[in-house]
Amino acid sequence: MFRYLLSLLLFFHILTYANGHNSSKSLIEKLSKGEKLAITNVAVASSVLLWGFTQWGYGEEDFHFDKEGWFKNDTSNGGTDKLGHFYTNYLVTRILASIYNDWGYDRSDAALYAALTAGFLSGIFIEIGDGFSAHGFSQEDFIADILGAVIGYYWYINPSLAEKIDFRVEYALSFNSNNVTDFTTDYERMKFLLAIKAEGFEMFQNNFMKYLELHIGYYSRDFNHDTMPLEGRKRYLYAGVGLNLSRLLRPYVGKYSKVFNYLQIPYSYLPIEKRFEGYQ
Repeated sequence: MFRYLLSLLLFFHILTYANGHNSSKSLIEKLSKGEKLAITNVAVASSVLLWGFTQWGYGEEDFHFDKEGWFKNDTSNGGTDKLGHFYTNYLVTRILASIYNDWGYDRSDAALYAALTAGFLSGIFIEIGDGFSAHGFSQEDFIADILGAVIGYYWYINPSLAEKIDFRVEYALSFNSNNVTDFTTDYERMKFLLAIKAEGFEMFQNNFMKYLELHIGYYSRDFNHDTMPLEGRKRYLYAGVGLNLSRLLRPYVGKYSKVFNYLQIPYSYLPIEKRFEGYQ
């Protein structure tokens, strides 16, 4: 899901900012914001179907549901895949909302249409397609998709809230990983977290605390899509204090520092971890 959606976002990001180049300007200016929105949604739906039929086995089985569960030890990834669905739709909603806003939609409408594109349109298309494959329609995945889009919408229309709280993914790259060529589903190396940023609170904006943040996160290890025994699987909650890299790097890289509002760099925080005990 990461892969095709982020590819589409890159395309539309280029389309948006190509307005500054004379060679593209006349073509883009011929399209209304409504036409651009319609093209975006058709492209998303078409990409889901194309990718699904060529890569995910759509149409190979009769429609069926798959009850995957949430965060228990007997699930495929201990819940990190559900956080992946949430995060992807949160991220795509935030990025698409910015693009739609640049196209002329006001902030509220841009966020609404972005959430509908990311969470509802892509989410329902993917799950219906999965229903006709070996994966099956996952209600849990769809709920996570919708929740991510809703949170992305709410965060975009409330900038003061986004200044205080980020949702991020951390990925620890390893060239020894058997899944390194598909990092989008390499949940064994991912962590998902909520970061509360001191700089978003007025009391901390004029002292050193503005460079710090509180992390609350979750990750699982040794699941490997049902191949590991239950007793060897690990699930962790953690809390930590970290550096706000977006704030630290802003004077040097400007708006590009915003990438760290969505991406957590490994080893940039001090965590305290708690492992879940038992197999449930």
